[in-house]
Amino acid sequence: MIFRSTVVAAAVLVFMLLALACAPAGQRSGDAENTLTVFAAASLAESFQALATAFEDDHPGVRVAFNFAGSQTLRTQLEHGAEADVFASANWQHMAQVKESGLLGNVPEYFAATRLAVAVPADSDAVQALADLARPGVSIAIAAEEVPAGAYTRESLTLLAASGAFPGDYASAVLSNVVTNETSVRGVAQKVALGEVDAGIVYETDALAAQYAHAIRTLEIPLQFNPAAQYPIAALSTTDELETALEFIKFVQGDSGQAILREHGFVPPANITCPCHAGSAS
Repeated sequence: MIFRSTVVAAAVLVFMLLALACAPAGQRSGDAENTLTVFAAASLAESFQALATAFEDDHPGVRVAFNFAGSQTLRTQLEHGAEADVFASANWQHMAQVKESGLLGNVPEYFAATRLAVAVPADSDAVQALADLARPGVSIAIAAEEVPAGAYTRESLTLLAASGAFPGDYASAVLSNVVTNETSVRGVAQKVALGEVDAGIVYETDALAAQYAHAIRTLEIPLQFNPAAQYPIAALSTTDELETALEFIKFVQGDSGQAILREHGFVPPANITCPCHAGSAS
């Protein structure tokens, strides 16, 4: 009798192990959730977390997990085999490089835009106008050149220098005051909020983020010198959750998603088409 019980128990255990091994990854160990992993630009952190909450409410059984970092960091991680389902970049350049690596599962679409602003500590008067950025002794933080915000910053400075409203060496004078090139625009905002620099160039949406709203104030950069930061989004070809990934992208682009993005300071993208539409998604 004892032998028979032992055999039966062993058979049940083997059956359970086989059932567990055959279960979908998202349903093992009693986990009924499917996890959607989204790699998103650091500047999207608060807005995408709010989007995820709303998306999860509309899609029971789905959990959205994020990796927020500079777009160039995310792109490098993807190229080196990091697993994700969706990629949202702060510019087209890094999305294009992911596309060239054959990692896109659909044609990217722009879904949001923002612009640059000069951020200064709320309790500092060291920088009160754009001209002050070129004054010797001013300490400035900007994003590194390979970071989308860093590329937009350098483009803006070039436009300002060529405008006639500032000296011709304005861009070089400002860049000579840069004491740190951060790997994400949020790193710039953090330096300003902590008072470690006199000014930083960030996105307008960063200045609205809850953790910075009371610590920094902003100076406007006129539109004609302020390139729009356009955000593309796409599913990745390596995803096992393509249907859910496309549903998430659709949600971001839809009325509910766009309302959440507006609440966080983003505006609809300009009425232009991603460069990718000239070719395939792969």
